Amino acid sequence: MAGRIRAFREPVPRPPPRRRGPARPARLLAILHLGDGEASAHHANYRPAWNRTLRLFNLLQFLPNAWWITRQGAQAGRYPEFAPAGEPQDSATQPDSDDWAEAMELAAEPLHAAMRQWAATGLPAPEVGFELTDGKGQVLAEAELAWPTQRVAVLHGEQAENAAASEEAGWRVLSTAEDALAEQVAKALVD
Repeated sequence: MAGRIRAFREPVPRPPPRRRGPARPARLLAILHLGDGEASAHHANYRPAWNRTLRLFNLLQFLPNAWWITRQGAQAGRYPEFAPAGEPQDSATQPDSDDWAEAMELAAEPLHAAMRQWAATGLPAPEVGFELTDGKGQVLAEAELAWPTQRVAVLHGEQAENAAASEEAGWRVLSTAEDALAEQVAKALVD
């Protein structure tokens, strides 16, 4: 045995099998978040990472609480169930004034995520259900959200049909269907 190494394996005791109850898929929450920002999309590993994420979601998609979200979609407020990616769910993202609290209560739910971002950055609260009128008081267009001082309006759903009337009156008009709505509104209010 000189010069030879003798390998041996010591048995490892296994824990006794646990009794498991019935599977409860409703108790599992799976959120797959794809970072799809400009910098990520041009990274060399982006496509392989995207493929792995897609494969994982294919396995989880039938669970009752499985979500597939993207950074751009979250920032645009397309997932009202979730805060925007990277935003902590604490008092820093909640409206801190009565104006914001009232606006959140009255606004369409798909806008709440973007509204939390605006409130957290200190932007003024919008008027909800704004009606643009002419000199005679006739309603020309409606907007879900509006900042009359800055002449910025956010249209939701069928309100988009009247976008031209608001633009002709000198308003900057954005729609809830647009990508990166939160950033576009913030930029329009600061300009």
